[in-house]
Amino acid sequence: MIIDFLIALIAFAIIITIVITAHELGHFLGAKKTKTKVTEFVVGFPPFIWKKQIGETLFGIGAIPFGGYNKIHGEDESEVSKEDKSSYTSKTTPQKLLIIISGVIGNFILSIILFYIVLFSSGLSVNIGLVNPDYKFPLGVQENYLLIGSVEENSTADYASIKPNEIILTINSQKVENADKLKTILEETKGEALAIYTENIETKEKTFHLLNNNTDKIGIGYTNIVNISYNDNLVDKIFSGFFHTYNFADYSLATLGHMISKSFIQKDASIASNALAGPVGIFAIIKVSLGQGFLYMINLIAIISLALAITNLMPLPALDGGKCIYLLLQEICPKVFTDKLSEKIDGVGFILLMILGVLIVIKDVFQFKDLIF
Repeated sequence: MIIDFLIALIAFAIIITIVITAHELGHFLGAKKTKTKVTEFVVGFPPFIWKKQIGETLFGIGAIPFGGYNKIHGEDESEVSKEDKSSYTSKTTPQKLLIIISGVIGNFILSIILFYIVLFSSGLSVNIGLVNPDYKFPLGVQENYLLIGSVEENSTADYASIKPNEIILTINSQKVENADKLKTILEETKGEALAIYTENIETKEKTFHLLNNNTDKIGIGYTNIVNISYNDNLVDKIFSGFFHTYNFADYSLATLGHMISKSFIQKDASIASNALAGPVGIFAIIKVSLGQGFLYMINLIAIISLALAITNLMPLPALDGGKCIYLLLQEICPKVFTDKLSEKIDGVGFILLMILGVLIVIKDVFQFKDLIF
């Protein structure tokens, strides 16, 4: 058990480092594009196990592999003169926006590349679990199914040799897209024979099951799942990574909105909070995903990178989105939105984010304790 925990911890460190390095590399390239000096670019955190000065930048690899960082000249140094043309302070608003937003772009590009790997390795077709069964992806061909997660022992389904990890394709030749359809079919066929056609989600092996519908339930637990496929033509092949990134970004935002709305309707804040995951939650997900295979992990890294991009776009102080909004406000009214005010807002925002982070960590420990330990 300790070995499994350590392996998961190493995988977590590697994944977080990859995702954050992509973000910081984006900032680095944005700075270089605007001829802004970058004094340090480090993968991991000191103490250094390797470092080398190349031009104006010290490149390094830290012994603590939990992320990375840039030091952009003048970004966090208010005493740097605007006359210093290599400093962040001296740059125009469009140039500053490019430097800031490039980190988000770096994460989007990483997600796109990794999604290409996943899609081309799986015939341009992937399965995604659905929190909201009514959600429709904007791009691609969507097919909704029910994925069997558990089979009750000695139940009708058990006697019919139905197994977990199978997708219900049809029942009596009727396609089963969601729980409502399953319920309708079971109610309409009480006392009758059921011909259930399933497919194993991993092996793609199709199986025919015959059972009698003599009870209200056949003894299965299930979740909503969707298969998204992209056409096997040149355009879809070229842009499939972009299409899937857009699909997943839209799905992530729609799901978050759905959970928040559900929290208000049911007056239960835990519904929305449980949909959010911090470092501990990500570690738990990685720990249970290690046995799913290489492609599954590549897909997970792409999703985490995309989540980091979306999070950083939020218009909150200390996040890239908040910084971009402040720069635009500063351009409109520079006398009010000064650099000193920006430092104060970012400082308060950082403290609030740290408090929120601690609360999410505490929540994740209780929510995922059975997965972690």
